[in-house]
Amino acid sequence: MNPLSYEVELYGLALLLYLYDSSVLLYANQAILTRTGPDRWSASWGLPGFLLAGRTLSVLNAVTPHRPAFRLSWDFSHDDVQGVDARWSEAAQGLQALAPCVSVAGVALFLILPLGLFTALGAYAVAAAVGLLYGSLAWALLRLHGERELLAAGGRSFWGFGFECIACPPFGVNMLRRFSLALKVSEPLPVAAARLLDAGQWDQVREQCIARINVAMQSAEEGSREYLALCAHKAWLYAYAGRP
Repeated sequence: MNPLSYEVELYGLALLLYLYDSSVLLYANQAILTRTGPDRWSASWGLPGFLLAGRTLSVLNAVTPHRPAFRLSWDFSHDDVQGVDARWSEAAQGLQALAPCVSVAGVALFLILPLGLFTALGAYAVAAAVGLLYGSLAWALLRLHGERELLAAGGRSFWGFGFECIACPPFGVNMLRRFSLALKVSEPLPVAAARLLDAGQWDQVREQCIARINVAMQSAEEGSREYLALCAHKAWLYAYAGRP
């Protein structure tokens, strides 16, 4: 047996678990909004042509676990924008405090640890990687524990979430996105996209939304209440700017 086979399998498993945890299955009326910087957001959709149980696969950027990502949806036939709760996007700022920690954890797991496993640095690099990895994860969880409002919004047990991240380090590296993706967002996707994205990106999202409504219209009986509601929502999307 190749003496490196165990190390390769261990590292490969960590990478697969991380990529698995960075993947999201989206329904046709869902997309991901990711905070890419102060007052900057981007939208992403599922891979075209890939369907699993009626959902498409969206793989988040593997090198940006420090960017909060949120799953949003909307009702194809509902255009009420009054009274929606837009405070969810404020959670991105609270989560951003964890960004340096998860970045250090990612470097420890995917850069320093391989140096210990596959080079002459050996145990020295492994010890440094383990110390940095668990130290940064523990500090991130300590910071998260102080965010009471954020934990309440997430509706998750802190201790359960913390155990997942410590017991499976690849999940820990992805903890920021893991937490943000689990947050319940009631604001409809088109409304949030118009509010957060720049004009060019909003136009792209609007075209994606309209394309999905067109698909839904194909399965609705022409002239039916559902069909007319879809037509009305499509017209609303063409007209909606979402800005003063």
